[in-house]
Amino acid sequence: MISLLETLQNSEFSQWLLVSVWGYPILLTLHSIGLALLVGLLIIIDLRVLGVPRMLPFMPFNRLMALIWGAFAVNLGSGVALFVADGVKFFNSTAFRFKFASIIIGITLAVIIKNTVLNDAPRLDAERGTAPVTAKALAAISILMWISAIGFGRYMAYE
Repeated sequence: MISLLETLQNSEFSQWLLVSVWGYPILLTLHSIGLALLVGLLIIIDLRVLGVPRMLPFMPFNRLMALIWGAFAVNLGSGVALFVADGVKFFNSTAFRFKFASIIIGITLAVIIKNTVLNDAPRLDAERGTAPVTAKALAAISILMWISAIGFGRYMAYE
């Protein structure tokens, strides 16, 4: 695995990314914008599932999922490119591993919440109901996972 990462790290793309004036800053900016959209929108949905604010209907949040998946695609693409630039270091980083695990859990929870709460939005809105207790627990864990992913991502710069 390390030899593959070294090969990627020594590729022309990786070298360009590390030495060009604009390559790394552009990718990091795209990663930050994708992160803001992805995490910001998911935390808003999680807060609504938790009942904050209860007066907002669930249905409009369902329509945000396309934007969320687009932001995830931007983050995935820019994240892979940033990883390739220093793959050996990141592969051996405990913070990276925790960040990656937090992202996998966060995305999994987003899919579960979409499939259980947002797909049931018309009924929940018609009954002015609240999300099930299980969904609320998952939403709380989701918020913790995204905060964790951001925190470990920032910590990686200091490892």
